[in-house]
Amino acid sequence: MTTPPPSVWAARFWPGHLLCVVLVGVAVWLGAWQWDAWEARRAAEARDLTLAEPVPVADVIGPDDPFPGDRVGQPVVLAGEWLDDGTVFVERESGYWVVTPLAIGGAGEPALPVVRGVAERPEAEPVTGPAELVGWLQPSEGTGSTDPDPSDDVLPQLRVADLVQRVDVDLYGAYAVATEPETGLAVADLEELPESSRFTAARNLFYAIEWWVFGAFALFVWVRYLRDERTPEPATDDQIASGA
Repeated sequence: MTTPPPSVWAARFWPGHLLCVVLVGVAVWLGAWQWDAWEARRAAEARDLTLAEPVPVADVIGPDDPFPGDRVGQPVVLAGEWLDDGTVFVERESGYWVVTPLAIGGAGEPALPVVRGVAERPEAEPVTGPAELVGWLQPSEGTGSTDPDPSDDVLPQLRVADLVQRVDVDLYGAYAVATEPETGLAVADLEELPESSRFTAARNLFYAIEWWVFGAFALFVWVRYLRDERTPEPATDDQIASGA
């Protein structure tokens, strides 16, 4: 005669039930917390700053600073003096970017290349003297394109390193796209905006998955234990004989 299996609600299982609920609940909560942190980081990396309030360029980047990756597209206030001798034309699908360095703060100071607008041909009216404008901050390009004619003023990409030999001052490790083009030039579209990568804050994502896997494993172990405990043991020969 076999003994009926105990109920899953038997008193001796309650401590295990409670522990399982706590472990699974904590794992689900911690996983959700890490997931939210992952999404928040992705949103922060992908935010569009182009409509933000303009700030002085010195508040974002200095002449010797690396480009702050979280400030792509930030509008900055630029004040300085044009260095027209450093003007170059960057070839784009819509025409040619007209790029002139602006010595921030005045003559002799480090300069920031400024995209003044787009021209149909690689030519534009010269600019001199002081200027004050607002531009969207962008990192130096590095597409790997080669310049077929290094002797002219037309470039295949706006790489700050390519402009160093064209001016007598240091250059910022960035450039700006003027929000308002000069007369006779079309507005330049931003070529680079921050995009959220699937690997942004990947550690938070992996932690979330790990916690959920841990919760699922804890539940599996407890269910497996209950099943084993409630499985009747086969009757032994002595039990059969005594029953007879």
